Amino acid sequence: MQKEPSRQDRPEAPDLRGYLGVLRRRKLTIALVVSVVMGSTLAFSLWQTPMYESTVKVLVKPINASQVVQGVSVSSIIDLETEKGLVESPAVAGLARKALGGGTQTDELLRHLSVSVPANTQFLEVTFASPNAQDAARGAQAFADAYLDFRRRQATDAFATAAQGYERQIEQLQTQVSSKQSQLASAAAGSAAAATLQAEINSLNSRIAILQAGVAPLLAPSIDPGQIVAPAVVPTSPASPDFLRNLALALVVGLVLGVGAAFLQERLDDRLTDREDFEEHLGAPVLGIVPKSPGQKNKETPKLSVLDDPKTPAAEAYRTIRAGLQHLTRKEDFRVLAVTSPMIGDGKTTVSANLAVVLAQTGKRVLAISCDLHRPRLHQCFDLENAVGLTTLLGNEASLGDVVGRTGLDTLRVLPSGPAVPNPAELLASSEMERLLTELRRTTDYLILDTPPVIAVADALVLAPKTDGVLVVVDANRTEREALSFARREIEQAGGRIVGGVYHKFDPARARTYQPYYQYYYSGRYFQDGEAKTRRRPRRRSATPRPHENIWR
Repeated sequence: MQKEPSRQDRPEAPDLRGYLGVLRRRKLTIALVVSVVMGSTLAFSLWQTPMYESTVKVLVKPINASQVVQGVSVSSIIDLETEKGLVESPAVAGLARKALGGGTQTDELLRHLSVSVPANTQFLEVTFASPNAQDAARGAQAFADAYLDFRRRQATDAFATAAQGYERQIEQLQTQVSSKQSQLASAAAGSAAAATLQAEINSLNSRIAILQAGVAPLLAPSIDPGQIVAPAVVPTSPASPDFLRNLALALVVGLVLGVGAAFLQERLDDRLTDREDFEEHLGAPVLGIVPKSPGQKNKETPKLSVLDDPKTPAAEAYRTIRAGLQHLTRKEDFRVLAVTSPMIGDGKTTVSANLAVVLAQTGKRVLAISCDLHRPRLHQCFDLENAVGLTTLLGNEASLGDVVGRTGLDTLRVLPSGPAVPNPAELLASSEMERLLTELRRTTDYLILDTPPVIAVADALVLAPKTDGVLVVVDANRTEREALSFARREIEQAGGRIVGGVYHKFDPARARTYQPYYQYYYSGRYFQDGEAKTRRRPRRRSATPRPHENIWR
């Protein structure tokens, strides 16, 4: 018995929600393509010269009506495709040209002519187009009349030729009769020869009579090549351009091209699409999805959502991240966390600051260290000075109590980066830094290290193996898969352990995958149902030098 393929081996069915998500995200591209196509079509239609069309309907009849009487099918007598070609022939066009006054060349007239054959009929529809409505009617009528006239002439000539053939045969037979009669006059009366000649003369006369009977209708034929059942009328509106039809076709073509352009753009876009895509390229679970903060005025300053807006989806997202880290703590001795990102501007400092606050709100002793010695901003989140800090401490120019800044939370301390140094990576890789982390492990529940982006500098790679785990922050709107994969490889090769990721600046309106619960949850409607948002940001105090003081006192 053949084994049934597993669920993983089966080909995945097309994800309709994914397709709808692409169309929703790329709606501007689709709208732009549709607008360009419809605008170009409208401009081309306006540029075209209006053309009027007039049509004459002609009933085509067989020339020899006796065949119809005898039961012969009309369709077998008349080939309408041949008659259609006859209307479009130069011979008929020449007759029409004479009827129109001869001012237009034959080839030009034929370019404005079209002939159609309605299915299962004996009709020809002769249509003529012209920029002038009256000329369109005159042209259609002229071609219809010219066709019937030409066909009538053809039939007349054919009958005349047939009659001439009959008359030649009659003359030949009459000559033979005269010869036989001369021979009969010289033959003896009552002889056998005379009887034979008389019989031949009678036979010839019979043949002559038959031919004369056949030639009579050919000399005065009744010819009816056809009938105009619907004469030409002067059109009241132009047939082309047809704006409604052109715009409708342009809309369909524009939508097809727009959708194709949208999926092509999606295919070429290397940015992360959704949470599942992020987890696949990170090789670790996503601990939280942090929506963007539309109320943030200064984008250069990280926002403490958990203090400024504790009742928002962003603040709740940081609590979700905290829950994931606490789960790691219960499983192992997890204290030191490095927070980094693939590129500049992904939001790793914002995540570091908010994560430090929510961990401290549980009563745990948390120390946030600004290890970004190139673009330090962690101290700005807590309104601290950056005159002294990590570089001062590692340079043995101050003690830990001198450089640690206090915040409004009793269990949260911040260690700024301090003055800039020429060798940041070497300083972070020094034995002094390792001894500092070892000492802080004994007195602190969580150490949050805000490190530089992986692609920008090597500082995060230096610190990664000194920590218990690395948290990778990406910008949901712009981080590319290649950048994330590069950061993952570099961290793992340096000996770091990626414990999870944060999908930062998530915009539910631009979500790559259409998930309605995103729209509901991250819109903040759940939080608006309860207590109103409050501002409980604590008063912050600058670092006060206290030599040899325990930072938790």
